[in-house]
Amino acid sequence: MVLAQAKEQIVAGPEALNGEPYASQRTDFLARCGLENVTLEPLPAHASYRRYYRVYGGPRPLLLMDATLDVTEPLMWFVTVDQHLRSLGLTAPEIYEYEATDTHELALLEDFGDDTYDVLIDKGADPMPFYEKAIDVLAYLHNHADAAKADVSDYTVERMLNEAENTINWYAPAARGSAVSDEARMAYREIWQNILETMPPVQDSIVLYDYIFNNMMHVPGRDGLNDCGLLDFQAARIGPAVYDVVSLLEDIRRDLAPEAFQTLRRRYLDQSRITDTEEEFDLWFSVMTTQRHCKNFGNLVRLFVRDGKPQLLKYIPRMRNFAWQHLQKPELAALKNWFTENDIDLTQDLKEGFENANGYPKR
Repeated sequence: MVLAQAKEQIVAGPEALNGEPYASQRTDFLARCGLENVTLEPLPAHASYRRYYRVYGGPRPLLLMDATLDVTEPLMWFVTVDQHLRSLGLTAPEIYEYEATDTHELALLEDFGDDTYDVLIDKGADPMPFYEKAIDVLAYLHNHADAAKADVSDYTVERMLNEAENTINWYAPAARGSAVSDEARMAYREIWQNILETMPPVQDSIVLYDYIFNNMMHVPGRDGLNDCGLLDFQAARIGPAVYDVVSLLEDIRRDLAPEAFQTLRRRYLDQSRITDTEEEFDLWFSVMTTQRHCKNFGNLVRLFVRDGKPQLLKYIPRMRNFAWQHLQKPELAALKNWFTENDIDLTQDLKEGFENANGYPKR
């Protein structure tokens, strides 16, 4: 059963997340799939409008994905990337049924269970084998001749610039107490554009975008790379392959000792070369991780100030430390100077009460 058509924007505010919106659409969809007598258990939600439910009483382990409220990343993007990853021989959930209409977006997926890498490590498992497996999956993906042939958008310089501007829109007022000037905003964008447009060549691939342990699962009964199940990749783009190496090795949720970082960096470079030299790889790593952190500085402040979600603020200090280390590279000197000149100190915590600062975008 496939009902796919262009998605109309579904207008829904944060209040729609209270309770269980669109329950009747889910029930009707399950009935059309022959699952009239099943029960649903909602799984914990994170920062997304996407919702997942474990299905009990069906013929096999199933998850129901409800992407109805996710107007940023439509269900069809997930379907496209899922099919691409599976065609490359990687493990992504099988999609048994889906409907993408102008009123709802629902999919019935293979359920890999509960053993995400982060859960297993938090229970006491040695993290290094999981890092090694994740690195090997990336090397396999980046070595595949068809890795960049997915029908998804490019991760363009313009998109990277717009993401990096989250620092201006949300983090700057939190750090300074006020917005930066229009001149400073323009200078920031020009600095980033110059950095990104003068980088050395790098291999493109499908970029899974959030390649972190929360989105990887140990799948029992499978061998080799196939026991690594990939999740939550609907934001994937075609762009610099190094981006997912960055996501993994500088995940703000986990500490990684310098020796382990170097071991994993070496493991990746021994299997896959996406730049002409190691020095170019390291430069790309620094630029992409700084861009990613500049995006997420603002994202985490926004989630607190606008959406009332403080739980992710604890990661800002680690994120600042990562960014500050990479800003010491000569190629990023202009960006480092911009932060200093605009009174945004990445070595200091945000001041108490920053949610009441002036200069945030209209909420």
